[in-house]
Amino acid sequence: MKHFIRLRLKNLTAIGLSLCMAATFAVPFFAYPDWLMADTQDDLDAVNKQLEELRNKQSELNASYGELNEKLSASGEKLSSIEDAVNAKQSEIDATNIQVADMQAEIDQQYAAMKLRIQFMYENNNATILSTLLSAESLSDLLSKSEYIQQISNYDHQKMQELSDLLASLKETQAKLEQEMAELVTLKDDASREADNFAALLSQCQTELDTTSDSITDAEALALEYEKQIEQEMLERQRREMVALEAARKAQEEADKANNSGNSSNTGGNSSSGSAMVDQNALNNVLKNHTAEDVAMLAAIIECEAGNQSYEGKCAVGSVVINRVADPRFANSISGVIYAPYQFSPVASGRFAIVLARGANAACTQAAIDVLNGHININALYFHVYDSSVDVGGTVIGDHVFY
Repeated sequence: MKHFIRLRLKNLTAIGLSLCMAATFAVPFFAYPDWLMADTQDDLDAVNKQLEELRNKQSELNASYGELNEKLSASGEKLSSIEDAVNAKQSEIDATNIQVADMQAEIDQQYAAMKLRIQFMYENNNATILSTLLSAESLSDLLSKSEYIQQISNYDHQKMQELSDLLASLKETQAKLEQEMAELVTLKDDASREADNFAALLSQCQTELDTTSDSITDAEALALEYEKQIEQEMLERQRREMVALEAARKAQEEADKANNSGNSSNTGGNSSSGSAMVDQNALNNVLKNHTAEDVAMLAAIIECEAGNQSYEGKCAVGSVVINRVADPRFANSISGVIYAPYQFSPVASGRFAIVLARGANAACTQAAIDVLNGHININALYFHVYDSSVDVGGTVIGDHVFY
């Protein structure tokens, strides 16, 4: 009886120590301090916020550039139209100037002829006129010759008046054309200044676009560095958790062995399982009642994490998400698992949101559908990029190790 009691105490002690070891190693697995990655995440969030502001600014600048380009184009067409009008007006002015010059020449010629006739009559003391009148053979002939002389005089005066009136009209037209030309030149100068102003604004906008584009490139590079840092920190965390899992498993095995040894004479004893707990209701719900949104989210995280992996590698990533949904230690929904803090780096970096917005590719979507239809091909809660130099244990599928 005493031997049996000592054996039981020994077994209970072993079980207690094993459970203590399991609890000690399980703390990092279930309660890894989030503050270890908080600073890097804050930096990434700040850069992502800056990126969002820069992209919004870039979008506004692109819109402004388009508007300015349209205005510059319209201004150029306006300037070209005014220049055509200036050229046409100059042609009118040139033609009018020729008419004015021709009319002035005709007036000068008519005036010169009239002066010659007058000069001839006065130099000959009107003898010619008198002789012409005295040579009349009758009164009617005299009157006829007198009327002829008067007609010549009237013709000279009338012709000079007509030519003078035509010249005045042409000069009036000339002045009007010159005024219209001055107005067109003013419009041309205004349009030219407007086009130059739009060109300067367009150049300034292009400079701002180039600067913003460079800033976006720098911010994206910085965000990528922070993302890589977070991925590395998460990888270290997961490796610690993997070590803790392995230690907890071994401790549980020792406890089970001790318990089985102590209860060897008691057929009613049960050995405890080291597998993860399963919330069957949550698992059944997500597998039987999943929505289109669930498929889209699972497909998006599969593409982000395993877009370049095999079909089985894609399904394995999807299986990890579903396994977490079925584990009471995690959220009981796909969205809750994916958006849990510090779990999936593409969520923190913003890549997940981009893929989710545009929709995952066909291969990743098919893998997500198959997983949700029951193709759970790995019993694991974690995965990361496999590194043969440091990773021990777990199941390697493609570039990832699952555990």
